[in-house]
Amino acid sequence: MAFTAVSVVVDVFALFVACIAAYVLRVSTPKHPWAEFASFGQYTSVVCVAAPAWALIFAASGLYSTRQSWGRLTELSRVMGGIGVGVAALILADYFYLGLPLFPGRAVPVYAFVIGTVLVMGGRAAVRAALRRAHAQGRALHNVIVVGTGPVAERVAATLTRSGRGHSIVAAVSKDEAGGVFLGDRPVYATVERALDSHRVRIDEIVQTDTTMTKEEATRLMALANDRGMGYRFVPDLFGVFAASSTMATVDGIPVMEVRLTSLDGWATVTKRVIDVLGSLVGLVLLAPLFLTVAALVKITDPAGPVLYKQRRLGRGGRSIGVYKFRSMLWEYSTGADRPYKTAEEAFIAMGREDLVAEFAHEQKVADDPRVSNLGKFLRRTSLDEIPQLFNSLLGHLSLVGPRPITPMELERYGAHQRSFLALKPGITGLWQVSGRSDVGYDQRVKLDVFYAENWSTMLDVSILARTVTTVAARRGAY
Repeated sequence: MAFTAVSVVVDVFALFVACIAAYVLRVSTPKHPWAEFASFGQYTSVVCVAAPAWALIFAASGLYSTRQSWGRLTELSRVMGGIGVGVAALILADYFYLGLPLFPGRAVPVYAFVIGTVLVMGGRAAVRAALRRAHAQGRALHNVIVVGTGPVAERVAATLTRSGRGHSIVAAVSKDEAGGVFLGDRPVYATVERALDSHRVRIDEIVQTDTTMTKEEATRLMALANDRGMGYRFVPDLFGVFAASSTMATVDGIPVMEVRLTSLDGWATVTKRVIDVLGSLVGLVLLAPLFLTVAALVKITDPAGPVLYKQRRLGRGGRSIGVYKFRSMLWEYSTGADRPYKTAEEAFIAMGREDLVAEFAHEQKVADDPRVSNLGKFLRRTSLDEIPQLFNSLLGHLSLVGPRPITPMELERYGAHQRSFLALKPGITGLWQVSGRSDVGYDQRVKLDVFYAENWSTMLDVSILARTVTTVAARRGAY
């Protein structure tokens, strides 16, 4: 929401100013406890790293949560705790920094803590005041459609409107009261689709309060919200089926569940993206000589075709993405729209290997593919053919860790779990790759991908990355 986005920038700026002010305040005094200490430029370079890192600490403290509305005392305690953790980290940096004191005196961390607390709380108050003015002018609103028109719907809608977080009830949905009004002047529609089509403003969230809705209707509504990039919350009813990644809050005493297809959202997404960018950059720098060597070998051994091969795969949300690999197949038997053969089945038949058609149709690969060159077999066994995917990760098409990149035809095999799968970016590596790779049957691959999507955590990613190193080194399941 708008408050979160703006407050991140304000918090980082406030903490940067606080740290600089603390330094200047201390060095402006006549005497310093240290004969030598870090220069202003050295100190500033450390603060430039520390201030953005503070935002991650605040996020871990829940200060950027869009699901909780903190009281001011609770917010103050969390801000002070977050700043305290950051100051403690700077004190550790002071101990290790270049053999010189980072701070010109012991009072600097104390100054930074006090000034930072004042500036952060003041900045947040200013952001709220600015957003209240914007909301009053009809800007920066979080537009909501309420499903249901009964007393519960009215309480939930009224509470959201009064929350001060920019919620705007655009319309309500009720089969029985279609054509009427809700909360005095909001139109009521028979279906959510009709409500969406009747409003030009972007709808950010659907809140379902109709507890008479069947499980099938609720599931369809949740799918609609996901497909259109909207949030979805509901008042739990007697059928009592909640998503594994749902969270509960109360709105005016009414329990409301928020459904998420995966735990990877909000600041977790930011953290994962930062890891992807840094990991990709480091990987590309370290592997640059190897990248150039492999590229030269591919061109020398089979000069007829290109060095890189781009596969069309499904990205997050079902978008089509191009995934790069070093070409491992003989060009004369390559498959694709602009290649000698359109499908692998056609290539196998041309090679007189009809016996491989059924195996490929079921597993989407074969154990000893005759189309693969001798160099290609080595590249696949060592996973060197996947080095170019680091560019995909850097550009945001892939993540370092995620489900397998698949084709649109393969998506059908995910059945009811398609939306969970598409909620994440595909990955260069993942649970499938560290659980046997090509030795794992296709149905088991699907289960591993779905498990990852529904149980994502940073520690799971770290574990998979560590296991990837040992799996690649052992060449297990690679062909």
